[in-house]
Amino acid sequence: MPEGDKRPQRTVLAVESLKYFTFAELRFSSLEDVNQVAGILASMCPDPETASTGLIELLLNAVEHGNLGISYDEKKQLMYEDNWETELRRRLALPEYKERFGTVTFERKSGVLEFRITDQGNGFDWAEYLELNPERSLDPNGRGIAMARRYSFSTLEYQGAGNVVTATIAL
Repeated sequence: MPEGDKRPQRTVLAVESLKYFTFAELRFSSLEDVNQVAGILASMCPDPETASTGLIELLLNAVEHGNLGISYDEKKQLMYEDNWETELRRRLALPEYKERFGTVTFERKSGVLEFRITDQGNGFDWAEYLELNPERSLDPNGRGIAMARRYSFSTLEYQGAGNVVTATIAL
């Protein structure tokens, strides 16, 4: 920008303009997408850092457990072996998974922000992950949904088989 130009930088303008959105739908499929999409959506929230943490957990679950079919026990083993990210990237390149994606819709409603996350997987038994379970306390995984529900969102509800979750943040 020329010296003396008082125009805002594009990135500041772009982030600031997000407060005008009432509805958006975004697609994601990779770890990089999860971080980018969570950042975009969180910037529309009253507490972006807290919202980002919960959104990352839910979006990541849609990728790893939903679209890529990684089970709880598989993830635990991959994390113990420090191979979790390598396996995610490997599966993302496989023919049976590489076209899969998740979607997240954002809607600004009266008094609430609503996020609806859908993946293309078969779902999972979500009910046991809504609360922290002492039996899983030493595992390197299994707390993300409960933590997101408790700290990031006003409500968190799974529908059907578990490949759709709606989370809200009260305004």
